[in-house]
This record gives sequence, structure tokens and C-alpha cells, in this order.
Amino acid sequence: MAVPLKPALTLEEQLEHVQNEHGLFIGDVARAREILSQVNYYRLGAYGIGLRRADDPEKYKEGISLEHLYRLYTFDSHLRSALLHLIEQVEIEMRTQITYQLSLRYGPEGYRDVRNFCDQANAKGQSVHAALMDRFDREVSRQSSLPCVQHHQQKYGGHFPLWAAMELFSFGMTSTLYTLMRPEDQCAVASFYGVSERHLGGWLQTLVELRNRCAHYGRVYNMPLARIPYLYKEYKPYRSNKLFPAMLVLRRMMGRRASWNVFYNTLEALIDEYAEVRLSFMGFPENWKDLLGRNPEARLPGEGR
Repeated sequence: MAVPLKPALTLEEQLEHVQNEHGLFIGDVARAREILSQVNYYRLGAYGIGLRRADDPEKYKEGISLEHLYRLYTFDSHLRSALLHLIEQVEIEMRTQITYQLSLRYGPEGYRDVRNFCDQANAKGQSVHAALMDRFDREVSRQSSLPCVQHHQQKYGGHFPLWAAMELFSFGMTSTLYTLMRPEDQCAVASFYGVSERHLGGWLQTLVELRNRCAHYGRVYNMPLARIPYLYKEYKPYRSNKLFPAMLVLRRMMGRRASWNVFYNTLEALIDEYAEVRLSFMGFPENWKDLLGRNPEARLPGEGR
């Protein structure tokens, strides 16, 4: 039998509940009301995972406050923004590399011909390539007001070369297209990053999950990833379902670009500012700075050589 839903509580009732039922410390009542009026406790409570008492999981450990949870939430929010900006660069770059390889080899609309791919069947037994093209066609219809869509509808009779079609592809669609590509085409794209096609395929799936979580305000702090990326031999000790392996992937894919240094500086500053953060909750080892550190060959804008 299903358990009845809990009743909605006023801010004052929420404060009383988290103190009495969960042992959460409230130091400043006015500040606590302000926090709960901005962020629902249901969301904040997720940041309390790992901070509860072993003998009574319903209660927090001594000293854990609502402000503590809010600061973890704020850290997570800033981290998501920084990660999203970095993943955006990878996504745009992947679109570019795939477009370059497929368009030159198979022509502007070669992406629509299943014979140019190693097609697979999905869980329903349907062609993955056909499903991908159907999804693209739905995007064309959904985004019919975009100037680029109207231009190709009116001037080219609804035909979209891959370099235009990619503007309507999500990161997930781009990742799927890569998985369908022939091995030689995958190798050509993977060589841009100096990695194997097998590693790149798995990395993209991990980054798609992380990107979607960041874009939709999902938690990345102390939150397991469903897809654990393949790691090269030297990084195998750091393999886990936490955030850190995904950061190793981003570090490798960003190469020598200065944008990695911008991200790393942001990450280091956030960790310094938010002392409540437990690095182990994100899978960070003690030598994380050595593994993720700045690229000395890259320079930030305005820095001399």
C-alpha cells in the first residue's frame, strides 16, 4: 500500500520540522527563512547525503546547519556553470570534427544515407539511424521559426547539409551519430584528440550525461554518474562513478587550450572558498591538483609569453 503524501508546510513549519525531526542546526532564523524562500528544502536536503548520523539516518551529524547545506548547493551551482561552459566547447568542436569528416567523404547530405554508417537496432528493434533522422526532422519542425531553418526550407526545399543540420543536433544526438559512424571515420575524429575511437565514444556518453545534468540544474556534487568513462592505464586508480573521472576526460580533450586554465582557476577558487566541500564526495584524490592542473603552455587572455 502506498504511503500518503506529506502535507505542505509553511516556512515556519519547515524550520521547526528540520530542527526537531532532522536535527539540523538553525543559527539565524531570518537567514534560514531567506534560504528556504529561494531554494526548496527538498533540493537542499540532497546535499545532506553523507552528512547524516550512522545510528540515526533521519538526523544530521552534530554541527550541520541549513547554511552548511545552502553553501554546498551554492558551490554546486557555480561548478555546474563552469562545467557547462567547458562542455559547450567540446560539443561545438565535436560537431565541427564530425561534420568535416562525414561531409567531405559522403557529401553534404551523406549523413541521411544509412549505408554510410554501421547502423544498430535500439531496444525496440528499430534502426538507430532512422530514429536519429526522425528526431532531426522533428527538430526542424519544432524550430521552424529559426532563420537558418527558414532559409533552407525556402531556398533548398528543406534539404539541410550536415553543417547546417548540426546546428539543430543536441549533444546526445551528436554522440549517437558518432557511435554509428564507420570505424575509419571514428578514428579520423578521435585522432584530433589523440585518443582511440573506443575511448572517445565512451567519453562522449559521459559528457552528455554531465552536460544534461548541468543544463537542467541537476546535482553534480556527491552525485554518481550512470556512465563511467574509460580511462587510460595511468588514470585507472581514479576510476569511479563520481565527478573526477569526467574531469580527467575534459582535461584530456581540452588539450593545450587556455580555456582549461580558466576553468581550473575557477575550480581552485571555488574549493578554496567553500570549506564545507568534501573532495572525496566528488571522487577527488589528494593529488587532484597535479592531475587537473594548469597547462603551462597555454596563456590566459592578456598574459605575456
